[in-house]
Amino acid sequence: MLSSFSIRNFRSILDMTVNFSFAEKKAPAGFRESDTVFFIGSQKNGRLVPALALYGSNASGKSNVLMALGTFRECAVSGVEGKFHPNKLHPGLRPTMFEASFVRDGKRFVYAIEYDRDEFLKESLMLDNTVLFALEAERHYVDPVATPAYPAARLEEIFRVECSTPQGKQTASFLSVIGKRYPGLNPLVTAVYDFFNDGIVVLSENSIHISRGVDRLAGVLEKADDPDPLRNAFGRITELLESLDIQINRMELNRKRMRLDRDARARNYLDVDPEFLTCLTSFEKEGENIVLNTDRIRSFHQDAEGKEVEFDFMTEESSGTQIVAGLLGVFLAALESGGVVAVDELDRSLHPLLLIEMVRLFKDRRYNDRGAQLVFTAHNTDILDANLLRVSEVGIVSKTLRDGSVMTRISDFRHVGNIANFRKQYLTGRFSGIPFPYI
Repeated sequence: MLSSFSIRNFRSILDMTVNFSFAEKKAPAGFRESDTVFFIGSQKNGRLVPALALYGSNASGKSNVLMALGTFRECAVSGVEGKFHPNKLHPGLRPTMFEASFVRDGKRFVYAIEYDRDEFLKESLMLDNTVLFALEAERHYVDPVATPAYPAARLEEIFRVECSTPQGKQTASFLSVIGKRYPGLNPLVTAVYDFFNDGIVVLSENSIHISRGVDRLAGVLEKADDPDPLRNAFGRITELLESLDIQINRMELNRKRMRLDRDARARNYLDVDPEFLTCLTSFEKEGENIVLNTDRIRSFHQDAEGKEVEFDFMTEESSGTQIVAGLLGVFLAALESGGVVAVDELDRSLHPLLLIEMVRLFKDRRYNDRGAQLVFTAHNTDILDANLLRVSEVGIVSKTLRDGSVMTRISDFRHVGNIANFRKQYLTGRFSGIPFPYI
């Protein structure tokens, strides 16, 4: 669960902190018995919102907030190459900085990085108020991570060889090297790496192939020792899809797999049937080999005579239906594992009522009982009248040349209660973040 995310010098953002705290002074009456998830966590450990909707005019920087989270994730699980996107209108601001405070298994962590065009300048990880490691220039503090088998001197060698170039520039994150290559060294560091690698999904648009959603949910179910993760993942997705009044009676998935063996002499993979590649939906690694998957997905409708009619899902169903199906897999995976999903323009090609139900998954205790969070941008304002999002769960993004993109939650405005008409007040300009067009 994210509790805050700070961004400095990234695209249109000069300095912004996205706060996920439940900002109301009192918990809603009857919140313990309610089916609605008003907040995650306890008052002692900090109450956090399960959803955050970002509104604002075009070019205000909404998408950049999600892009920053995605870039932070990529830096954390790999390195900085190609990820430096500073604010071009303020050239005096040199490094980019990201910092996230989050909770995993009841523990509160803070992970921060600062980087330039081609190297990390700072990287640190804290648990509560205890530093687990801190790296900056020539000062490296890794003692809390050290063990008898891997003393501080050996960790320094790992940092020099596996995180840095021969010129001494740190290009790979220490978090990823320890979490991925030495997962047994420190469970806390590994847990944080797993959170960034598996627990955060950022979609630059709301369209994702249904097979990728199925694979993501199946991966979560497999870790939970599900006996048939692929079949059960597809079943859970289609069960929800059928309940959304899209007029699909049932669906079937037929997956074919092709294993590519590495040619040791040529040091590459063998040729693949081009026809197979045209239907390729996903791939996975098995040791040094790769397995390609092609899926044929069929949906079944009822015709005017009551007979079942088969459709090819990817060519005969609407784009909106395909969008919902793909997102459901990603959403259910996050709900199952307590992850974070960020989606840009969640409302694109979705009916307003479908949009509301998709967000409701994270607000309904039947689905979200593990602290999952949804962050999304949207222009459709109908959801602001749906009695679904509260004052802590709606952020307004606006931009000026002096301040760059800034975000204000409705809870930051005075005298705005949850019974207020958010939509009307937003469109009349009370919260700013709206365009003033004229022709």
